[in-house]
Amino acid sequence: MTRALQERLRLAKIVLSELEKTPLRRTQLEKRTVMHCGTHSTFEGIFRYLKQNSYIEKAGQRYRDPYIITEKGQKFLEGLQ
Repeated sequence: MTRALQERLRLAKIVLSELEKTPLRRTQLEKRTVMHCGTHSTFEGIFRYLKQNSYIEKAGQRYRDPYIITEKGQKFLEGLQ
């Protein structure tokens, strides 16, 4: 496994783990993720990937609604551990 792939999987695990604890808005999620590892741009990449593949979703329709982990995301997180 390449180092870049390992880093992306580590970031995905952090994002999904944080959302498993509690729903978070995007900025809160980014702060917590970057605090552990990564940068703004690496967070953006993994966030976009998780959202496009339905591992995470917004809890509601409003602009500032928090994101939550989906059932598919729960299974993906289990596979990462």
